[in-house]
Amino acid sequence: MKKPLLAAAAALPLIAASPVPDPLAASFRGHVSFLADDLLEGRGLGSRGHEIAANYIAQHFARLGLQPAGTGGFFQRIRFAESRFASERESALLDLGGTRLTLENGVGLVVSPGNSSGAEDVSGEMVFVGYGLQDKSQGIDDFAGLDLKGKYAVVLSGAPDGMNSEIAAHLARVSKAVGAEAAGAIGVITVRTLKEADRLPWDKYASRARLPRRLVLDPAGQPLGDGAGLKVRAAIDDAAATALFAAAPMDFAAVRAAAQKGLVKGFALPGRFSVRRATTVETISSPNVLALLPGTDKALASEIVVISAHSDHVGMKVGAKPGEDAMYNGAMDNAAGTATLLEAATALVKNPPRRSVLFLATTAEESGLLGADYFSRFPTVDVKRIVADVNIDMPILTCDFGDVVAFGGERSTIGAVVAQAARAERLGLSPDPQPEEAVFTRSDHYPFVRKGVPSVFLKTGWTDTSGGQSCKEAERKFRLNNYHEVSDQLDLPFDWAAAAKWTRLNIGIIRNLANAKAAPRWYQGDYFGTAFAPDAPKAKKP
Repeated sequence: MKKPLLAAAAALPLIAASPVPDPLAASFRGHVSFLADDLLEGRGLGSRGHEIAANYIAQHFARLGLQPAGTGGFFQRIRFAESRFASERESALLDLGGTRLTLENGVGLVVSPGNSSGAEDVSGEMVFVGYGLQDKSQGIDDFAGLDLKGKYAVVLSGAPDGMNSEIAAHLARVSKAVGAEAAGAIGVITVRTLKEADRLPWDKYASRARLPRRLVLDPAGQPLGDGAGLKVRAAIDDAAATALFAAAPMDFAAVRAAAQKGLVKGFALPGRFSVRRATTVETISSPNVLALLPGTDKALASEIVVISAHSDHVGMKVGAKPGEDAMYNGAMDNAAGTATLLEAATALVKNPPRRSVLFLATTAEESGLLGADYFSRFPTVDVKRIVADVNIDMPILTCDFGDVVAFGGERSTIGAVVAQAARAERLGLSPDPQPEEAVFTRSDHYPFVRKGVPSVFLKTGWTDTSGGQSCKEAERKFRLNNYHEVSDQLDLPFDWAAAAKWTRLNIGIIRNLANAKAAPRWYQGDYFGTAFAPDAPKAKKP
């Protein structure tokens, strides 16, 4: 029998820690110590541990006297459909007439569980749709002129070289599935470009097979999300792709060669693709936690600045051996970000700014930004009132950083506000050091962007306070050894003074945004501002 939440929280062992002289650093450490404790079992989606974390956050907001901003007090309860395989083995038959290939899930095939419980065989013809991208502003429509009704869309991974990496990542993330579903396809089959094959070995990619799949449900219980109605999402290895394209107008080698130069025109493919699997679907729930600090200026209080951070992590290791550490504690990812949010709330309550501030601790970020996506579709405040989002996710706090990066800062006037707050902390503001990673589309600010809200995602930079690159090495080590590993826990060499500096920076950014005379604006000509806030006033980029 599970312990009640309060009883479980009371059972948390006392933390034996050396004193931290800075009260802010000590308080920050206290939040991380609780949220990353084994008691919370990795804060997995729908787990008892994440419920404890959500209650901890809500109680902190309540003690501060913030207004509940959820649909039920501080909580916005969300339902998710979690699909798992009920079959011992899943396969796909690639029937090319004279050639029949059987692909096993996790070997030459990666296929997701279905949308509904039971056994199924999803069969259809196939159509190659190039990269599967659609965007009127870019003059791209890879689906034009192709008949996909009741068929599989076969798509190249990623997007062509030469596009802005963040625009390319956005289109690759959204338009493949959305375009295929809109065209009447039953599923999407991904074949990998040479670039993707070089980046990620197939064996590592195939290790993702048989993982559960999560979809967020709307209040009526219907799936939400880009291409949520597609029956199948699959990928096949290079050998299967070579066989598939052997009798096509272009063979796979020619398709890959053309893809290195740009867009590739689609065409019908021979044969049929049939997926055989069995799925079981369970409905689980998990909350976003929201609190509002009303603004003090009657003329500006209707406008809202959001600070967001995800409170979930990836739970517990499946199949851990006796005595093995099974807890993905998520101290840096994202107990540290959640602690930043909690300390920002503490500071801003003492001296409220002119605009209102919404504190949003999201769930299901690790499952695909699902909690933030749900809030963006079913906001608990009028989304038209939201003028900015500042998102905090996994700051690297094992180094005394000397600069910060604001992903998306160059797209709106928020970048200048971040620079001002950084100067106050004697920090530099650096450009994205890895633009090829397209980080701007990969955390909880992204659903806000798709609602037209100017947003930034902040991280610690690579430069240390001495001007060296030790913070770059610190991030490299964390990503190599600790990211989504059980070792992301409290015994990492946290620099708590750096954590306090990080928190002061974020408090300064939120305060400056909330006190500014004018709300943030997208810059003229910016892709995301034009695409998602076409009628909003724009600023001239300096």
